[in-house]
Amino acid sequence: MRLYTGQTAPHFSTKDITDKLISIDGHFKGEKIFLAFLRNTKCPLCSWHLYRLSLIMDKLREQNLRAIVVYESRKQMFLKSTFFKDNLLKQPNLHIISDPDRKLYDIYKAEISPEKSTLEALKAAGRMQDIANAEKNGFTGDALEPGTHPDAIPADFLIDEDLVIRHAHYGNDSGDHIALELVESFAQNNTVITK
Repeated sequence: MRLYTGQTAPHFSTKDITDKLISIDGHFKGEKIFLAFLRNTKCPLCSWHLYRLSLIMDKLREQNLRAIVVYESRKQMFLKSTFFKDNLLKQPNLHIISDPDRKLYDIYKAEISPEKSTLEALKAAGRMQDIANAEKNGFTGDALEPGTHPDAIPADFLIDEDLVIRHAHYGNDSGDHIALELVESFAQNNTVITK
């Protein structure tokens, strides 16, 4: 059963890939949180989405919003990636979590769906331009990474200072991420966003 707007965000405590302890109701209570469940480091659409997020992280930090991004990829995959090492690990309000056992995915009900992760589903959703943009910016790959599920579907949550989910977005295909304009709006004025 999916999580819903108005529900208290489920607690978790873990370490990010830099070994910093992340406790959603301990360390970040009183801050707005953008929690994103992506696929793996070989997914060009996930990397393109995260790259675009990185461009607005300074603005989000000024609005007291912290981003937590969860991947199935093992920790070593991030540490050998220039994209992650040089761009993302230096962001003070961005935390990347490796969750190869999908414990956090399961808590937040992020799904695995062979039907939603096909090329046909991406085409039907109009994602070919996103793929082209990702490739043009150097994000290539086939989303096939050992130990991860190629059929994982993204999920995103906007969580307010009281740890209430203000918006839950479950992807309809493997490239369906929350619009970053919604994240910015939430950061600026804590707007309750509905589908």
